[in-house]
Amino acid sequence: MRRVCPIAAYISIDMTPTDPAAIALYEQNVGPILAQYGGELIARDEKPIYAEGDRKPSLAVIIRFDNKEAFRRFYDSAEYTPWREFRMAHAQESAVVIEGIDAA
Repeated sequence: MRRVCPIAAYISIDMTPTDPAAIALYEQNVGPILAQYGGELIARDEKPIYAEGDRKPSLAVIIRFDNKEAFRRFYDSAEYTPWREFRMAHAQESAVVIEGIDAA
Protein backbone atom coordinates (compact mmCIF):
# COMPACT_ATOMS: atom_id res chain seq x y z
CA MET A 1 0.00 0.00 0.00
CA ARG A 2 1.30 3.44 -0.90
CA ARG A 3 1.47 6.08 1.76
CA VAL A 4 0.74 9.67 0.67
CA CYS A 5 3.31 12.14 1.99
CA PRO A 6 3.50 15.93 1.91
CA ILE A 7 3.63 17.82 -1.35
CA ALA A 8 6.96 17.62 -3.18
CA ALA A 9 8.25 19.80 -6.02
CA TYR A 10 9.45 18.47 -9.35
CA ILE A 11 11.38 20.31 -12.02
CA SER A 12 10.84 19.05 -15.55
CA ILE A 13 13.63 20.12 -17.90
CA ASP A 14 13.66 19.90 -21.70
CA MET A 15 17.19 20.41 -22.98
CA THR A 16 19.04 20.36 -26.27
CA PRO A 17 22.77 20.71 -25.57
CA THR A 18 24.75 22.84 -28.01
CA ASP A 19 27.92 21.37 -26.46
CA PRO A 20 27.29 17.84 -25.13
CA ALA A 21 30.74 17.61 -23.51
CA ALA A 22 30.06 20.79 -21.54
CA ILE A 23 26.70 19.44 -20.36
CA ALA A 24 28.39 16.19 -19.26
CA LEU A 25 30.82 18.31 -17.21
CA TYR A 26 27.87 20.28 -15.81
CA GLU A 27 26.04 17.11 -14.74
CA GLN A 28 29.16 15.69 -13.10
CA ASN A 29 29.74 18.85 -11.05
CA VAL A 30 26.13 19.72 -10.21
CA GLY A 31 25.23 16.28 -8.83
CA PRO A 32 26.86 16.89 -5.42
CA ILE A 33 25.38 20.41 -5.18
CA LEU A 34 21.95 19.01 -6.01
CA ALA A 35 22.29 16.39 -3.26
CA GLN A 36 23.45 19.06 -0.79
CA TYR A 37 20.10 20.84 -1.28
CA GLY A 38 18.01 17.67 -1.16
CA GLY A 39 17.50 17.33 -4.89
CA GLU A 40 17.07 13.84 -6.29
CA LEU A 41 17.35 12.86 -9.95
CA ILE A 42 14.15 10.97 -10.79
CA ALA A 43 14.53 10.53 -14.55
CA ARG A 44 17.00 11.31 -17.32
CA ASP A 45 16.24 10.30 -20.89
CA GLU A 46 18.24 11.03 -24.05
CA LYS A 47 15.46 9.60 -26.24
CA PRO A 48 12.17 10.95 -24.85
CA ILE A 49 8.94 10.16 -26.67
CA TYR A 50 7.32 13.27 -28.12
CA ALA A 51 3.66 12.91 -27.23
CA GLU A 52 2.26 16.33 -28.22
CA GLY A 53 3.21 19.87 -29.10
CA ASP A 54 6.45 21.45 -30.21
CA ARG A 55 8.69 20.13 -27.43
CA LYS A 56 11.49 18.14 -29.05
CA PRO A 57 14.39 18.07 -26.57
CA SER A 58 17.30 15.70 -27.04
CA LEU A 59 17.46 15.34 -23.24
CA ALA A 60 14.60 15.32 -20.72
CA VAL A 61 15.20 15.39 -16.96
CA ILE A 62 13.00 15.30 -13.85
CA ILE A 63 14.41 16.23 -10.44
CA ARG A 64 12.55 16.02 -7.11
CA PHE A 65 12.84 18.45 -4.20
CA ASP A 66 11.03 18.38 -0.86
CA ASN A 67 9.09 21.53 -1.87
CA LYS A 68 9.34 24.62 -4.05
CA GLU A 69 11.30 26.47 -1.37
CA ALA A 70 13.96 23.74 -1.40
CA PHE A 71 14.19 24.08 -5.17
CA ARG A 72 14.58 27.86 -4.88
CA ARG A 73 17.35 27.49 -2.25
CA PHE A 74 19.24 25.23 -4.67
CA TYR A 75 18.60 27.34 -7.76
CA ASP A 76 19.65 30.61 -6.10
CA SER A 77 22.58 29.15 -4.13
CA ALA A 78 26.10 30.51 -4.46
CA GLU A 79 27.31 26.99 -5.26
CA TYR A 80 24.91 26.51 -8.17
CA THR A 81 24.80 30.00 -9.73
CA PRO A 82 28.03 29.69 -11.78
CA TRP A 83 26.95 26.26 -13.03
CA ARG A 84 23.50 27.58 -13.95
CA GLU A 85 25.16 30.25 -16.10
CA PHE A 86 27.50 27.61 -17.57
CA ARG A 87 24.51 25.41 -18.48
CA MET A 88 22.65 28.29 -20.11
CA ALA A 89 25.69 29.01 -22.28
CA HIS A 90 25.84 25.41 -23.55
CA ALA A 91 22.22 24.33 -24.04
CA GLN A 92 18.82 25.45 -25.21
CA GLU A 93 16.19 24.55 -22.70
CA SER A 94 12.97 25.18 -20.90
CA ALA A 95 11.94 24.09 -17.43
CA VAL A 96 8.94 24.19 -15.14
CA VAL A 97 8.65 23.48 -11.41
CA ILE A 98 5.41 21.88 -10.30
CA GLU A 99 4.01 20.54 -7.04
CA GLY A 100 3.03 16.91 -6.86
CA ILE A 101 2.04 14.26 -4.38
CA ASP A 102 5.05 12.43 -3.03
CA ALA A 103 4.28 8.74 -2.59
CA ALA A 104 6.54 6.72 -0.33
